[in-house]
Amino acid sequence: MSKTAGLLEFAAPGPGGWVRLADHFPAALTAEYQRIYLETAPVGMADYMARYGVLANGIDVGFVHGHLYITPVPLAGPREMKRTPPMAAVWAMSRLHPGFRRRTRAARWALTERPWRAAATHWFDVERAQWQRRNQQLEDVEPATMATDTLVEHLRACRRLVVDGYRRHFELHGDDLLPIGLLIARCAEWGVAPSISAQSLRGGTPASAEPVEPAWQLLTGYDLDCLARNELPRGTTTRPDQTGSALDLRPFVARENHDELDELVADAQAAVPLREDNGAMTGAWPMGLLRRAMLECGRRLELPAAALAVEATVEELISRLHGEPEPTNDDLERRRHDRRMNSLLDAPRSLGPDFAIPPLTALPRALALMGAAQLASADHMLGEGRAVGVGDYAHVGRALVVDDPGHALELIEPGDVIVTRFTCPSWNAVLGCAGAMVTSTGGLLSHAAILARELGIPAVLGDSTATTRLATGMTVTVDPMNARVTVAD
Repeated sequence: MSKTAGLLEFAAPGPGGWVRLADHFPAALTAEYQRIYLETAPVGMADYMARYGVLANGIDVGFVHGHLYITPVPLAGPREMKRTPPMAAVWAMSRLHPGFRRRTRAARWALTERPWRAAATHWFDVERAQWQRRNQQLEDVEPATMATDTLVEHLRACRRLVVDGYRRHFELHGDDLLPIGLLIARCAEWGVAPSISAQSLRGGTPASAEPVEPAWQLLTGYDLDCLARNELPRGTTTRPDQTGSALDLRPFVARENHDELDELVADAQAAVPLREDNGAMTGAWPMGLLRRAMLECGRRLELPAAALAVEATVEELISRLHGEPEPTNDDLERRRHDRRMNSLLDAPRSLGPDFAIPPLTALPRALALMGAAQLASADHMLGEGRAVGVGDYAHVGRALVVDDPGHALELIEPGDVIVTRFTCPSWNAVLGCAGAMVTSTGGLLSHAAILARELGIPAVLGDSTATTRLATGMTVTVDPMNARVTVAD
């Protein structure tokens, strides 16, 4: 199945159903970032899925006009299934197929040993400092003072760091997402809505970790065209003050399940700071260092603008530094223009057929639980194609529709409703002044949801028409209880 956006056709990049990662990447991505993602996400995700007994062999990554799409790789069977397999076939397959049996053993081990708690402890006690040292060693050198050959080696070293970091980031998703998905999935079985169970995660940002604010950590997004801390106006990177406390879920759950609930909540609360912190150390900081090295290449090559260098790949920049003529400046200008135009497209949320999810009730219990945890974490990270609310009261305020956090800081007045596509760390100071938030992407486990919970402000997330339906200056009501944003008469 293919869809159109403007004059361009969006066709699935391969067999199976594909979902766009719009919450992280609302725009078309640079060529080098695409290569890095292809090198790291499939292998890193496959690692944790095998380790923890997730019902997939991993993910495939594809790009359509620069927009990132992913699809699960099934343990067995074709990528595309015309209908959900019958219960009896799934029951037999899950107990006889060697791949399913290995996953079931891994799932039982994970649910018994709960290794994600130890992983979070190891991160803050040991691994975090190791990544900080690796990043700092490269940040402490100045590319502008390097001879050309040294700059080439530095550029390659930065890319190696990014690849190592991104792969580790994806491996850690087994530890920083699955416990949260498991809490949501199990609570759903007890009749507790995800919007309620997610409120138990409040207060989970890594406040106990030693704050690290590197000059070259990316803050406005994830791609190489995004800005690092020292490229932003001062004051846009303040950490949010935590307010309030986590919701006690015990009143929503039968007494005989309280012990299990307490364990699930403790696991999920340990996962939240791990997720927030490791992304900075393994992703945003290494990518910022690579951006700095690429910008220096742009200056060294006397490009029309140094930032044009991020439209090239690392190997293309090295070729230019060694005297090769291509890609030409015109080629890079054309890439930037095409990427900007593609970023304006209303890229479809999904491509290809819908996923054929096997009936979980036909699986061994451990495998079914880990499958439900994976589905819950994915659904509530990306959003389920409909708006969700965070918070327990409504807010009325002036809408401020803006995608640039620096611009938002200049315009915001206390109590304003921020309306944007997605959030990243540079929004922290802005949202500290806001009365509410609305995003067009994301779900209950997105960065925006975490910020809203920590700051105690109401939010409606995944309202796909928000940035086009609302305009700056409108008086709007943000009602998280009904996941609705309305314009005052």
